[in-house]
Amino acid sequence: MQVKGGKGTKYSWILSTDGVVCYKNPTAFQTLTNLWEAGELSTWHDADLAKATKKINTILGDLEKKNKDSKRKLSFVQFQNRHFLVWANYGFVGPDDDDATIEKTLRLKQK
Repeated sequence: MQVKGGKGTKYSWILSTDGVVCYKNPTAFQTLTNLWEAGELSTWHDADLAKATKKINTILGDLEKKNKDSKRKLSFVQFQNRHFLVWANYGFVGPDDDDATIEKTLRLKQK
């Protein structure tokens, strides 16, 4: 499943025997890669930080291009307030998914 980094959708993660798997969760301990780039420089995001951000995004973009598995997405997961770069898989369904997805996954009988 490809996941888009749209506004409002938050994910968390678990480590399974199949690797890191992300699922919808309001705690948001998973972030799709690519850092925000500033539209203009400021005292809190100067030229050095802007240059570093651009370089990091280029490296991450190159990694994504080399990805041979369309079921995974380059992501940052958070643990103890630090980020770790992983190939994340998706597909687990949990209580924070929409009702239709849960009903379909659980194969619930419609009323």
